[in-house]
Amino acid sequence: MTGKKSLWQSIQQKYGLEKHDYDTLFSWAFGDFVFSWDYDFLADGSKARRAGFHEYVNTEEMFYSLFESFRKDQVIP
Repeated sequence: MTGKKSLWQSIQQKYGLEKHDYDTLFSWAFGDFVFSWDYDFLADGSKARRAGFHEYVNTEEMFYSLFESFRKDQVIP
């Protein structure tokens, strides 16, 4: 997102999302870390289930809920 502050500000203005500041809304360094891996990452939760942790979060439902919260809080249009 380096150099995209003005683009984000134009999106905010277009959709009336000026409530949140670009520099404090997101952790761009964390995003860069998570999305810049140059190798595949595989995680397996079976060991946790064997230890008795059976609850899980439905990923699709979680994302829909997050996006709805972002819309409600005027982070995204």
